[in-house]
Amino acid sequence: MARPLSRRLTGTAGISAALVLAASTAAAQPNLVPVLNNPMNASVGVQNTGKTAAGPSHLTINCTRFGQADGGCPDMPGLAAYADPAYPNRVVIEVPALEPGASFNHNLAFWAAIPWTPGTYVFDARADAGNAVAESNEANNTTQSSYTEQPGAGVAPPQPLPLATKPAAGATVATLGKADIMSTTLGSFIGGDHSAWNQVQTVRNGTISQTQYGLDGDECVVPSKVRLMNIGDVNSGIFRLSVYVDGELRHLKQTVTLAKGENKWIPYDLRLNEGANDVEIRLDDLDQVPEKDETNNIYHTTVRVPFDCDGIGVLAPARTAGGQAKPPQPAAPAKPQRLAPVQPDEPKRLQLRAPTRPTN
Repeated sequence: MARPLSRRLTGTAGISAALVLAASTAAAQPNLVPVLNNPMNASVGVQNTGKTAAGPSHLTINCTRFGQADGGCPDMPGLAAYADPAYPNRVVIEVPALEPGASFNHNLAFWAAIPWTPGTYVFDARADAGNAVAESNEANNTTQSSYTEQPGAGVAPPQPLPLATKPAAGATVATLGKADIMSTTLGSFIGGDHSAWNQVQTVRNGTISQTQYGLDGDECVVPSKVRLMNIGDVNSGIFRLSVYVDGELRHLKQTVTLAKGENKWIPYDLRLNEGANDVEIRLDDLDQVPEKDETNNIYHTTVRVPFDCDGIGVLAPARTAGGQAKPPQPAAPAKPQRLAPVQPDEPKRLQLRAPTRPTN
């Protein structure tokens, strides 16, 4: 026998409520992100970019020599203090509990004593290596950096460049050997709208990948991308791209690289609020890349979300004084006015007067 309609509706409402609760819980979780410098050095860390506190966790770091599938990095007694059988062949660092937005920094005690041999070494870091923390985003727990040891004094140094003609007085001589990362003029593509920086962009209908995101269901996830280029003299190496919305960190891309002269789109997903959003994109905010110009790494745009983030994709209705949504009423069509027919001018009638009799 079929269930009564009222019971079926109650069950459906319960499922919907459970889905909303699950989405809200996921959005309110912590989010641990590893932080390495580039070139790699002794300073490592973890940042909680989520909305709630994170419990204790582990940060692991693996080193490999470039060109080798595994190993190849120097060994030393100081590494024993960072060993943990649960994570073999890894440097293991205990990370304490972190409040939202807080960072943990650690200096590797053995770094200064590493007996490097010439070559390039690649470091892979993983935050929350044991998956002890339930996070809102489990896909951004890894990052990578590198370190290159140059040949010693016994190797013949490269020949110096030939001397150039002495520049004229007041001329500016460019510094050699540095990258310069920046965005192109038309570098912002958010929610299907392509715009120059410091302009207003509007998220277009049908470009949202996720709706009803966030605690109150008032955020949308919008596929976006930014156009970057390296106008410097050398490759950039790895650097970080950070995206802020109204001052809140909304996205991190840890392993961006740009070759010398390269120009390409960098895709990312952006969480936006209903209404207007002040979006700020910061390039190399950890100063991982020595650059010729450090003043061209921050960009702004205003992004409008003109509809409720509920998957409907229609303009938000106007609100009445009582708080109830009242859809806009179409204006009543004007009634056609019937014009009175034009009457032709009647001919003027001649008024005849009776002849007057002459008086005697």
